[in-house]
Amino acid sequence: MAEAWRLIVASRPATGFWNMAVDEALLAAASDGVPPTLRLYGWSGPWLSLGHAQPFDDATLAACRSAGVGVVRRVTGGRAVLHGADLTYAVTASERALPDGLHASYRVLSDALVDALRGLGIRAERVARGADRVAPAGRFDCFADAADDEVCAGGRKLAGSAQRRAGGALLQHGSIRLAPDPPEAARIAGTGAGATSLAELGMAPGAARRTLARVLPKALAERLGVAFSSASLAPSERARAHRLAAALRRDPLARRAGPSSRAF
Repeated sequence: MAEAWRLIVASRPATGFWNMAVDEALLAAASDGVPPTLRLYGWSGPWLSLGHAQPFDDATLAACRSAGVGVVRRVTGGRAVLHGADLTYAVTASERALPDGLHASYRVLSDALVDALRGLGIRAERVARGADRVAPAGRFDCFADAADDEVCAGGRKLAGSAQRRAGGALLQHGSIRLAPDPPEAARIAGTGAGATSLAELGMAPGAARRTLARVLPKALAERLGVAFSSASLAPSERARAHRLAAALRRDPLARRAGPSSRAF
């Protein structure tokens, strides 16, 4: 019998505080033995998410806030992502539920993304390891370059992901660009160069979001030999997420204690 995974599809966009808090709560639940989960969600307006250890100065933070761009720090690694015109996915699971090792688990999830995008008629590809496409050190924007195993279309980055491991479990979440970032928000946040989006590839963002929500779970189920069942947050997960979101509202750039992230 195929392993049972939960599928949680957010009914409406949410703040960066809530989205990152839920992902962190699901990671904690996975380390406590809760079945693996795929969550799909959106963001309420432009939000800049920063990698766990990514530097960020007060002047840029003030400029983002003045322009209506929210800022929040992720528990995963990697570089900054401007959200709001994207669909974000999060996978949380015991390390045993995915292929062994950071690279193998990242690769199988990227392959599922490629399968789903190809199901939409997009000629997506996973960048091969060793393809000399690793982003130069010091780059701020996640989408400025594609690193090993990330997803591109037409030579431009379409989806970026990052991962964290803690307590025998992992969280991988990533952004699939549905449309270009709003120009003013991208200018203030310093993002957007080098990327593409499904709108630029000929798909209406709303239709792309709805179709991806259907085909991505199917692609992942086929890659991993699992079965999905629609679910919602458990009361304990929701309570933990509320506590974490409150902490993020107090200090959105805090690097919370715990095992360090690894992402590529």
